[in-house]
Amino acid sequence: MLAQDQTSADALQSLKRELNGLGYVGSLLQDDYEFADILSEDIPVSQIPLAAFAQYPPSYRNAAFGVAISNGTSGIELVRTHRALGAPQIFEIDSDKVRRWKMSGEGPPIYLDEARTEQLSQLFARHKDDWSPQRIMRAKSNVSQATQLDFFDLGLLPLLEHEARAKLDQQLNAAVGVAIETFSARAKFTDSLYPPLFRLIFRLIAAKILGDRHHPGDWTPDDAKLALQAVEGFYFREDHVEPALEDPTTQQLTWDRIRRTCHFQNLSVDSLAYVYENTLVTQETRNEYGTHSTPYAIAEYVVRNLPFESLDTDKRTIFEPFSGHAVFLVAAMQRLRELLPPEIAPQDRHEYFVNMLSGIEDDDFALEVSRLSLMLADYPNPDGWRLHKGDAFASPVFEQELRNANIVLCNPPFGSFHRHDKAKYGDGLAPTKDREALRRVLEAPPQLLGFVVPKVFLEGGGYRQLRSELGNAYGSFELLALPDRVFAHSDSETVLLLSWKEESTQKSLAVGQVLNAGLPDFYASQRVSYQAKKLVERAPEEFATRMWLTQLVEVWESVSDLSTMGDLVTIHRGIEYNQPLGRDGCRFVSNTARDDSVPGLHRVDDNVEPFMVTQTVYLDASEENMRGNAHKYDWSAPKLIVNANPQSRGPWRITASIDRSGLMCYQNFHALWPKTELPLEVISAVLNGPVANAFISTRDPIRHIHVKTLKEIPIPEFSAGQGETITSLVRQYINTRTNWIDQLLDERQAELECRRLITAIDAEVLKAYDLPPQQERDLLDWFTGSNRLGPIEFTEYFPPSFVPLIPLHMYYSAVFAQASAEETIQRLPSIPPSLQIEEALSYFDYDYSG
Repeated sequence: MLAQDQTSADALQSLKRELNGLGYVGSLLQDDYEFADILSEDIPVSQIPLAAFAQYPPSYRNAAFGVAISNGTSGIELVRTHRALGAPQIFEIDSDKVRRWKMSGEGPPIYLDEARTEQLSQLFARHKDDWSPQRIMRAKSNVSQATQLDFFDLGLLPLLEHEARAKLDQQLNAAVGVAIETFSARAKFTDSLYPPLFRLIFRLIAAKILGDRHHPGDWTPDDAKLALQAVEGFYFREDHVEPALEDPTTQQLTWDRIRRTCHFQNLSVDSLAYVYENTLVTQETRNEYGTHSTPYAIAEYVVRNLPFESLDTDKRTIFEPFSGHAVFLVAAMQRLRELLPPEIAPQDRHEYFVNMLSGIEDDDFALEVSRLSLMLADYPNPDGWRLHKGDAFASPVFEQELRNANIVLCNPPFGSFHRHDKAKYGDGLAPTKDREALRRVLEAPPQLLGFVVPKVFLEGGGYRQLRSELGNAYGSFELLALPDRVFAHSDSETVLLLSWKEESTQKSLAVGQVLNAGLPDFYASQRVSYQAKKLVERAPEEFATRMWLTQLVEVWESVSDLSTMGDLVTIHRGIEYNQPLGRDGCRFVSNTARDDSVPGLHRVDDNVEPFMVTQTVYLDASEENMRGNAHKYDWSAPKLIVNANPQSRGPWRITASIDRSGLMCYQNFHALWPKTELPLEVISAVLNGPVANAFISTRDPIRHIHVKTLKEIPIPEFSAGQGETITSLVRQYINTRTNWIDQLLDERQAELECRRLITAIDAEVLKAYDLPPQQERDLLDWFTGSNRLGPIEFTEYFPPSFVPLIPLHMYYSAVFAQASAEETIQRLPSIPPSLQIEEALSYFDYDYSG
């Protein structure tokens, strides 16, 4: 036994020497390293004999290797207990054998290979380039780098990030709850007490971090007051320190609760800052102080997609106007840290960060949160951050910092200026604050620019000059369109604008979009729902008109020569009243007939679904109550009814219902009267299908469907047979759905039949469009993960594993069904068991010799 222990110890020392040789030296190599097992329910503290890190301070974000020693437990059972360390590889020592394991985000660890102790030098020599601290750090911060490494599982880091933030959020919320409950037992807790409460929580968290990371000093005494004094003496350099919540009982009980939270040593410091800002800054304080935040995943996307590395180390100066809680600065600090040499001393690194990062913010409370977040993200260094108090539009600091900055990161306010702002800021202001902020930045364009803009920026006339100036100033552009409600302070649709200067004479524009259904995946792994790229020959001129590439551009090019919906129908928005409807619309809308009322539609929800109207109301049709001319249209004529406002934020936007009963519609709808003999069923099949919905969702904002866009929807030429087939399928669908509503059919069977019919309708319409197979697949994949409008569950056309490029009408045809694996096996002749292999092959009369 002693000999075996010595053999394992020799292997451990050999691994240390090899890791030292790769650059894992000093604090990058930790013996008996402790870390919180955040993947376990009760978050126990685990320990591993040796851990190597690509950067300091150590965390799951920069963990590179773990070394475990078999001790009665071995193999998968042993290795999986160290998953929360965050290292992509684990070496398992078993006497004089060293096994190498790949740690996975899901499923068990994967065995890679093994070597004896004397073979470790050759093993490390073969992998020296891929296993260096710099290579590991690049891989952990860059998906394209990680995919090139056979030992790297892309799901591990997102899993740990999610679990760490969720567990910390839960535990710190509990600490906040204890503090408020304790204080409220003796006095009223008001909104004005949130800032001192947050100071208390932050300082106690800081004490626990310093203690868990074994920083020199007594950081975790039993007495909360002593812990506060130690932290305040260490972190704050100014003479005056804003007080924390001073109630001794609240301090003590909160400290007792925080000391029981998970072990902080291995947690990512920027994740701690993120959780602090998102957990402790409550909705009450946002309302009280007007504070807002940028989701960390957004800031991280911006800093990872701007080429920081293209600038010299001492030129990576970063300025964040309207810094809020400094989320961009925290993300930028992490990016700078990854680009620094791993051996840099903590104090030198801190001074570098202080010199590189600056921000300006007018909100006192937001500034305080900024300082606390940056301190947490730069453990274990004290304050000193260049965060300026001031109004960015009025302060000279804005101009000074802008001149010094090579990188500007900005999420500006979107609101309009008020009349009195001219006296405050002077003449020449742009109409909105985001335009004015971008205008000022472009007066001295930095090398790299990351800006949050409203979606109207892409082609709105008010941004024409700014887009043209961007085209002049920069060589590479990336735009990422986000869903609404991504930002806590706004439900507007926004776009991330990334620009950087390049020596090349050719300019490039890349665009991407994150759909609502893809937002969780984007937050977890930075993957976007759609991307496209092209070279731009005359950027200033092109961008003046529009700065975007429409998604599915090849599809739209393929159908650009077709007729359009405007050739087939007359479109008009529904009626408008000359007075407000009132909260429930009862002034002009009722469920029963009145004098001068007609049957009609008021609200979209629950009233219409694909191909049919399900519920009607009565609308006042008195001409004296009308505004505009919509009421003069022939509402008694057969027509189609389409929602004027999107029914979802995903790619499925419109529902087209057939009306032959003469309904009048309120302005929540558009009405479409046919101008040709093409049946209403066929036109509705186009409008309810993937081409029309993709056309709308790639052009119109999520809040409105424009008549102009409806008119431009491409329409294929239908043969007489296709028209008859589609009309028959639509009528079958309406009949089945009506019987389902009337409970004349089993609900499950009715849903399956409706799903079959609507897919068959789509297939026939797409057959008429005759798109190339790849383009049709791209179009249908656009809808994957988003539920279709209407009564059926429908989130995909093809299963995820289905790769062949087969048109939809073939995929769902009887021929394809017969070609499925099950059907093929059933049609194969059975082989008698007595036959041998040679006989079996000859049974199929096939020559396998070649």
